Amino acid sequence: MLTRSSLLQQLSQSQAIDRNPLIVTPQMRVTEIINRLTERQSSYALVVQQKRLVGIFTERDFVRIAAQQLPLDNLSIQSVMTPDPVTVSVDQDQGVFFILYLLRQYHIRHLPVINQGGEIVGVITPKTIREVIQPTDLLKFKRVEDVMTSEVIQNSATASLLEITQQMVTQKKSCIVITETKNDADIVPLGIITERDIIQVQKIGIDFATTVAQTVMSTPLLPIKINDSMMLANEMMKRHKIRRLVVVDEIGRLAGLITQSTIIEALNPLEMYATIELMRQQVDERTKELSQVNEQLQQQLCEYANLEEKLQQAKDEAAAANQVKRAFLANLNHEFRTPLHAILGFSQLMHRSPSLSSEDQKNVGIIYSAGKHLLELLENLLELTKSQSTHIRDTGNFELSEVLPKIPESRITITLTPTDLADLPREWRISLHQATIEGDFDKMLSLIEGIRDRDESLANSLSTLTHEFQFEYLLALTKPPTDEDDDSGVNSSIQRDNTND
Repeated sequence: MLTRSSLLQQLSQSQAIDRNPLIVTPQMRVTEIINRLTERQSSYALVVQQKRLVGIFTERDFVRIAAQQLPLDNLSIQSVMTPDPVTVSVDQDQGVFFILYLLRQYHIRHLPVINQGGEIVGVITPKTIREVIQPTDLLKFKRVEDVMTSEVIQNSATASLLEITQQMVTQKKSCIVITETKNDADIVPLGIITERDIIQVQKIGIDFATTVAQTVMSTPLLPIKINDSMMLANEMMKRHKIRRLVVVDEIGRLAGLITQSTIIEALNPLEMYATIELMRQQVDERTKELSQVNEQLQQQLCEYANLEEKLQQAKDEAAAANQVKRAFLANLNHEFRTPLHAILGFSQLMHRSPSLSSEDQKNVGIIYSAGKHLLELLENLLELTKSQSTHIRDTGNFELSEVLPKIPESRITITLTPTDLADLPREWRISLHQATIEGDFDKMLSLIEGIRDRDESLANSLSTLTHEFQFEYLLALTKPPTDEDDDSGVNSSIQRDNTND
């Protein structure tokens, strides 16, 4: 009984099962079975009756038929099959190594797998076991010379095919190497005849007694040298889809034979256990490293989440501060610009008053210049906050001496009379008049923009007068009529050519 660790048990027999076996009935003729084996490129057929396995027919069984020269025309599979073959239960999975033990003990290459009810599940072969074990790493350090079978059954190229098949049956071998002797002692391989070759030549109706080995052997060979690694041998067999390799020495003499079975037999369970344990340790180490990396990533993700939360909080605070700033600037714009426009407008009106002395006119000019300077500072501040720029235009320090010059003279020429505004609503004219008195620059422009669709030319003229602070002119145009006066209370047109004011 084999002792296996839980890790080795993971190499379960179920992984090595070919679940699509060729299944035939006992009444089928051998010729029909041979055709199916050839089509499927299979080395066996399971004989089943009423869902129960009753026998197995392999390439070796056919070689035995050929050696006995039995007629195939009416030969049923039931008469030549191997009855009651060794089986294993799928419900008692004891691992791949137990399967290897059974194959060696009974000298078989096909192990049917059945379920608890006796029904066919599949077949395990050395080929399917090799695909599960993937022995590349284990074979890397083994040489062909250490694993090969040195007792090779051979025959000459002139031997009859009948003799070859009888030799296979007698020696219980699946192949015969065809050789020739050179220099009285050196045996050199020429080709090989396998059980599958026997099936192929039988199918085409060749006479075994009169046909010589040289005409049906597989040649040229794909030999491997004794000092090559078993990993190379395994790769060659997989690449060329063959089950045997002839081994030669350095000068090409026959040295031995490698088969799928010898590859499997070369796998020492204890050696495999050590290798798998080493692989498990490596996997555990890598898993531990990945866990540590995962923890670090989780920690970084938490830090990033905290940073993102703080960033969002800062953005919210900045947005709130920006909202407060916009509200403040809007209020600043209204609360400062409106009185400044009033100061500038009425300082112009006072400057034109004939009742002012020259000293008073000089003081009014100072008021106007100071207001103009303050308005420039306000506009510059508002522009700075809009552009978020750190640059601000230098308006210089405020010096009283710099504002002593007179109020700049307007050079516009606009001719309007109250009659030009007569078609506008009375409430509108009263509102513009009141806004002019209050110096509410924004409201004045808003009222003027409200009539642009109605009279664009009039709106342009009124807008120009407003921007040039011609408040006296605007007051005259929008003065509400008295009981003794009508809308034409200004008897003559007001022509403004202020170049001489």
